[in-house]
Amino acid sequence: MQASAIPQMPQVCEQMPAPMKMQLADGRVVHASDAYGLCSRSTWPFYPPSWVPKLPFDPPDSISIADFIFDENYGRHPLGYSRPMFTCGITGKEYSALEVKERVDYLARGLAKELGWRPNEGTEWHKVIGVFSLNTIDTAPLAWATHRLGGIQTPANAAYSADELEYQLKNSRAQCLFTCVPLLGTAKIAAKKCGIPDNRIYILEVPKELTGGKEAPAGMKTVDDFIREGAKLDRLEPLNLAPGEGAKRTAFLCYSSGTSGLPKGVMISHRNVIANTLQMKVFDGPTRKKMQQPGTQSDYTENALGLLPMSHIYSLVVVCHASAYRGDGVIVLPKFEFAQMLGAIQRFKINALYLVPPIIILMAKDKATREKFDLSSVWSIFTGAAPLGKETADEVQAIYPDWKIRQGYGLTETCTVVCSSSPHDIWFGSSGSLLPDIECKIVTPEGNEITGYDQPGELLVKSPAVVLGYLNNDKANKETFQDGYMRTGDEAVIRKSPSGHEHVFIVDRIKELIKVKGHQVAPAELEGHLLAHPAVNDCAVIQIPDDRSGEVPKAFVVKSPSVSAEESDRILARSIQKHVEDHKARYKWITGGIEFIDVIPKSPSGKILRRLLRDKEKEKRRQTGSKFSCDMAIPDSNAPHHEDEDIHEENEMLDADEADEEILDDGDVPMDSDDEGAGEEIQMTINLQNDSAAHFDKHTDSIFCIAQHPVHANIVATGGGDDVGFVFDTSSAQTAPEPSGQPQEREGLKELFKLDGHKESINAIVFSEPKGQFVATAGLDGKVRAWQGVPDGTKWKFLAEAQEVEEINWLIANPSPNHPNVVALGANDGSVWVYQLATDKGSELQVLQAYYLHTETCTAGAWSPDGNLLATVSEDSSLYVWDVFGEAAAQGLTSATDSQTVVGLTGVDERFRVEGGLYTVAIAPSGTFLTVGGPEGHVRVVGLPRLSVTSEAGTSSGGQGASAKAGGGKQAAAKGGASSAGQTGQILASLQAGTDNVETLSFSSPPLTLMAAGNVDGSITLFDTAHRFAIRRRIEDAHADEDFAHAVVKVEFLRKEGARAWILTSAGYDGVLRRWDARGGTAAAAKGLIGEWKGHRGGGEGGGVMGFVQGGDGSQVITAGDDGVALVFSTPLP
Repeated sequence: MQASAIPQMPQVCEQMPAPMKMQLADGRVVHASDAYGLCSRSTWPFYPPSWVPKLPFDPPDSISIADFIFDENYGRHPLGYSRPMFTCGITGKEYSALEVKERVDYLARGLAKELGWRPNEGTEWHKVIGVFSLNTIDTAPLAWATHRLGGIQTPANAAYSADELEYQLKNSRAQCLFTCVPLLGTAKIAAKKCGIPDNRIYILEVPKELTGGKEAPAGMKTVDDFIREGAKLDRLEPLNLAPGEGAKRTAFLCYSSGTSGLPKGVMISHRNVIANTLQMKVFDGPTRKKMQQPGTQSDYTENALGLLPMSHIYSLVVVCHASAYRGDGVIVLPKFEFAQMLGAIQRFKINALYLVPPIIILMAKDKATREKFDLSSVWSIFTGAAPLGKETADEVQAIYPDWKIRQGYGLTETCTVVCSSSPHDIWFGSSGSLLPDIECKIVTPEGNEITGYDQPGELLVKSPAVVLGYLNNDKANKETFQDGYMRTGDEAVIRKSPSGHEHVFIVDRIKELIKVKGHQVAPAELEGHLLAHPAVNDCAVIQIPDDRSGEVPKAFVVKSPSVSAEESDRILARSIQKHVEDHKARYKWITGGIEFIDVIPKSPSGKILRRLLRDKEKEKRRQTGSKFSCDMAIPDSNAPHHEDEDIHEENEMLDADEADEEILDDGDVPMDSDDEGAGEEIQMTINLQNDSAAHFDKHTDSIFCIAQHPVHANIVATGGGDDVGFVFDTSSAQTAPEPSGQPQEREGLKELFKLDGHKESINAIVFSEPKGQFVATAGLDGKVRAWQGVPDGTKWKFLAEAQEVEEINWLIANPSPNHPNVVALGANDGSVWVYQLATDKGSELQVLQAYYLHTETCTAGAWSPDGNLLATVSEDSSLYVWDVFGEAAAQGLTSATDSQTVVGLTGVDERFRVEGGLYTVAIAPSGTFLTVGGPEGHVRVVGLPRLSVTSEAGTSSGGQGASAKAGGGKQAAAKGGASSAGQTGQILASLQAGTDNVETLSFSSPPLTLMAAGNVDGSITLFDTAHRFAIRRRIEDAHADEDFAHAVVKVEFLRKEGARAWILTSAGYDGVLRRWDARGGTAAAAKGLIGEWKGHRGGGEGGGVMGFVQGGDGSQVITAGDDGVALVFSTPLP
């Protein structure tokens, strides 16, 4: 920002001329702009620090991007002295900057003739070119040729499915499509649905290594064909833009998914790209000046890595445009392969790496691979798209102490970079300082501007690079672009670095979700339900901290005018809570209490200001905190009690006028004495039916997960909310409980080993397959930790730990002996990681694969029975099936859009889409299809490829056999059989399994062809997969008590082929374990119930059963209780 443009300052600063140096009263000499920072910031935004140079000129608004990139009058590095603009990192093919300029000219001529376009005829919206391709050396030149004609390029993500691509092509109204041979199949499907004929599909050439040697199909024109034709055609007239037209005319239409709904088309003008390119060049100018060769006046240039997808704004602007303008060379790689990337760095002596955090994490972790290559040419890493943690930066810096590890922040809507680290002012964890000509504000949700440091608020950005807006989306435009600023939706703070300069720290995306014991609860869902209560006029739901659950929902309610003044607040609050409890899963209950207020705070646009309510709640808790024990959650008088609260406290007694109120969950507490001094004794003598044969009670909080040794079924491991796990032996359990069914005095099972080292809850635990050589835990602290055991599982020692993510949601072991000791996990950032466990020093936890296509929390995963494929689902409603070991690729069965996957489906496909996300996934024993489940009982069945199996392959743990039936036919491949794409990626069925979230899925072993789905509404639905997934039986209230139904937490068929494969075991929040005969239809006696076992507290109090294991012969089941106890049940088979 020029000094003259700085808004009015407080009076003490108004007279300070700028730029200049001045002496302060304390004797310090500072730059004038820094002196402004010492004054009150009561009315003005934040600006770049004083060391950042001003822009040499205003970004021009009457030229195209192509003119700016190639015309040296606009400050670019001389073309003749520039490095080759784009070089293929695989073949070495390259074009000089002068050659690229010529190719762009010829390409524009060829396109003009082919499409009948002229530079100054029609609007840009009549000249839209879609690009759906891997990175190529012609991708950016194609955009500049399009701009030369006054048109728009709309780049699509190369990972898109046909449906996703179809949406973008239709929404942008693209007239033609450029693609590459590996993606041609998907491109043709989408183009056909959009009415784009085959003769308007063109080819961007990629190395033959990616096409298997295939050339472009005969009759399909390539970029080189257009260039050869254009060289013979007359020169085009110049594109004439009127003053200001470059700031209004769209050049790129990029699609931003945001946090909800379909992707939005972001209209990026010529001046937007020009401005950010110029801003980056000027920002890095001081560093590059110092890097000039001694005795030369020529600017420093370098080779940059062009790995990130050029469809993404980060690569599109930072790599393709800024590098070209500065005279740098871009080494283009079509997709990420770690060794290939490192090889390109070594071969082309790349100096600057433009990466994203997951790749940097892999670089830090995969020592064996990185040390094979010479990376001495590298001096700088620049990361964006997601925050890079300080710990990771420290780790990489320790490995490469000479590297400058930089971080930037920006959005598609800001046409990329807003702030960046400078090599001379790096502060790990920070996103650096503002670029020139950018100003920002930090505002509270109420719109009040924050003018001081270390005060979080939403980041608002003003810049010449802020885009024109969203295509045909007035609502989103009004919400995002206000008063000249772009609302980022990100919470940020401004801090002064040790060097004294202002840095931007991105705290988090401003999200509203509540996390209850790992479950995510949307406030809007509860608010909508609360409004259906007749006493609720308006409401808002926020999260409050809770010792047991992490967070719980609390509701602020404005009473309806129909509520009388005499009506008890306590009774009314309980009525509202019960309204939720009657219809929602337990983790969605308003256990944080109800608070009545006069008005819900809202913005002028009507958005609930939940942040204000959260802040008030925090302050109230801070002020009252001294009245309560520091280890205890502050109870709300309206909340249902927890088991660790004294139910006889005064505030839990009923008043006379409350005598009719039904108090749930107190049935287990003896009410024959009101002796407050006996409170502790009362809590310890709860009279429960206990059918267990033994128990393990070393946990001090909920047990969230349980695992069983694959060879020695008596060895069990658990992990819990007390941040620890245990390994224990169940072999000493008696065969049956006493006939009375009443709890007996007995000692708990002894621990064999304590699994510690986590800082937060352990919510996943596994033994490695096939021999149980290792046990691994995963926690909400983001750590995965592993221990090595002796063969019989009775002794363990710590092996290693790793942390790549903030939180881990699930952890599963590969079931195949062909891939021993392999585990996979899914994280809250959507990433998926596959590890090899080993005893080799330095490779104990080796990353085999890391995947990043999910855009929200990865909620569940499942291995195929042969262990070759890994299916994962996410809250973004996406499903990906990963080709982890390359078996599908070797057989030509990977996706046309992404060689890492065999299936990729997202919510853009209307047939597949499940509103609210996907939460469970299971693969059939045949391996030929999978099932996913989500909210409102929605289930989708998707086909998988049939991989050929070598003669050495072992029998899968899923019981795959040639006689297995699925989806209406015998689909299991015989050993050595031919591979087949079959119905890969096709949606075979859309099913309904209950009315709430589908929590759990299980398939029976052959020859039975049953699938069970357990729902939060308490029901279990059985489907026959051999008869078009017809419903065999629906068991309503499979887990319920006399008051209401409870969520089904887990269903699992016995893993026994043939005899007794029909036995289905289930457990729920009612605390009961049940077994069902899954044979027969809806008329099955007692719904098919063949046995039930009790012992855990249920009915909502204590949370019931969180999981179970039943390995071995199935005659013993061990449960994990939310009450902190694991119970061993003797379950004789019928």
